[in-house]
Amino acid sequence: MIIKKGTKAFLTGAGSGIGRATAIELSERGCNLFLTDINAAGLEETCQMISGRAGKVCKSRAFDISDLSAVRSFADEIHREFGPMEIVMNIAGIALFAQVEDMDHQHWEKIIKVNLWGPIHCIECFVPAMIRAKRGHLVNVASVAGLIGAPWHAAYSTSKCGLVGLSEVLRYDLMQHNIGVTVICPGAVDTPLKYSAEFIGADRSDPKVQELINQFNQHTVPPEKVARMIISAVGKNKFLVITSFDIKFAYFCKRHLFPLYHYIMIRISRRLNGIRSLT
Repeated sequence: MIIKKGTKAFLTGAGSGIGRATAIELSERGCNLFLTDINAAGLEETCQMISGRAGKVCKSRAFDISDLSAVRSFADEIHREFGPMEIVMNIAGIALFAQVEDMDHQHWEKIIKVNLWGPIHCIECFVPAMIRAKRGHLVNVASVAGLIGAPWHAAYSTSKCGLVGLSEVLRYDLMQHNIGVTVICPGAVDTPLKYSAEFIGADRSDPKVQELINQFNQHTVPPEKVARMIISAVGKNKFLVITSFDIKFAYFCKRHLFPLYHYIMIRISRRLNGIRSLT
């Protein structure tokens, strides 16, 4: 769809990282923004940044997208005042590194509630109005973990693979309503998630863990680059966006050079197992 002045866009995760960068990019194109994040201070900062650039935030509210009632309340309020959204972007997410035996049920539940149920809640509450309007675009930010079964990502990949699968189904289900769907699968991005990602079964202060984190940081791309890729994909109605060459290469190997992919995954697994501190 064409993004133009006055386009109404709802974004989650707008308080930092990819969500903030995308909100700012959309504001510079004259969009009317509706923003949320669980971090009230970060969300307010984003709103001030946009206002300082003469952008327009029509409504913002801090809440947890894993709470259906909170999402529904905000959606109902927006629809009463402004009508259906033209763009809905599910960007908020959390990360966890752990092996299965080191996780409790609460770890699985927390990741899946935010990363999968959160987008489902937003789809439930915002997409039906888009269907009635017969136009719009849905963006789901998943992860490389939605395409590749990376070691130590059992819960995280479960949530992100689910989001990729949901996006693929909706790509075809919503086509009849003139609604496009894009799923973004970033690799390493320079966002606060690299600091907030939880490690279970490894001490984050361990030099071996710090070495892995430093290597991750060397491959990050700026969130502004991802934001531009998202907006370009919406304009071109592109379904799958992979944000960096290394992830494109790994995904290519998985599909076409599986022995090489299998070897790489084993090497990564052994490397991560070497940082495990629990017995």
